[in-house]
Amino acid sequence: MASRYYDEEAGLLGGGPKDSYAFEFAERQVRHGFVRKVLGLLGTQLLITAAVTALFVFSVPVKTYIFTSQWPFWTAFAVSLVLILALSFSENLRRSHPLNLFVLAGFTLCEAVLVGTVSAMYDTKIVLLAIGITTVVVLGCALFATQSKVDLTVANGLLMSVLLAVFAASLLNLFIRAAWLYVGICVAGVVLFSLYLIFDLQLLMGGHKYALSPDEYVFASLSIYLDIINIFLYLLQLLGSQDSR
Repeated sequence: MASRYYDEEAGLLGGGPKDSYAFEFAERQVRHGFVRKVLGLLGTQLLITAAVTALFVFSVPVKTYIFTSQWPFWTAFAVSLVLILALSFSENLRRSHPLNLFVLAGFTLCEAVLVGTVSAMYDTKIVLLAIGITTVVVLGCALFATQSKVDLTVANGLLMSVLLAVFAASLLNLFIRAAWLYVGICVAGVVLFSLYLIFDLQLLMGGHKYALSPDEYVFASLSIYLDIINIFLYLLQLLGSQDSR
């Protein structure tokens, strides 16, 4: 696993075995603080995205502008790609406070523009329905992650394989444009990122085979945020495809 993870069962965080109550209590306090910090960042990211999306969906002048000008979308796409690559591959950047928060904020704003642009292309009822279903899915995943004894933190390789398969199918559908394949990709995307959400939540909470280091609060927030956004976007495409029939 990458340096942002540690093996909880081996007790590698802190460099020693978990053989004392004081150590376990201190670690539990650190983990709880870590979870609160990540959820705070995540909530802020989702609020920003919701506000920008609402502006794009409900404001007629804004919607008209984005339909006639493509530069905001492509600029946001390019900047978000650069920022997520930087956050993903630079441990120093992720852990350099407050620079990491500024980069995360910039990425969130760009992603909000992308989500808002895509949402504006669909009927408002479809967007609201997708938001509602996404909320239910996220709550269900959170409940599963906290209550189930199934440990998805060991399934990173399997999830990555499925992700590559979905990506390959998406590329294929650019050429064959089959409606059945499009629907299948959307369904697979919702299921895949729901599993990724459980995976990332379990890494966040600890108590499983692997866990995120408490220093990786930006990475944790970014991962869970992208899981939720991808669930929403795949649901939006799925509902939109059924509505257009």
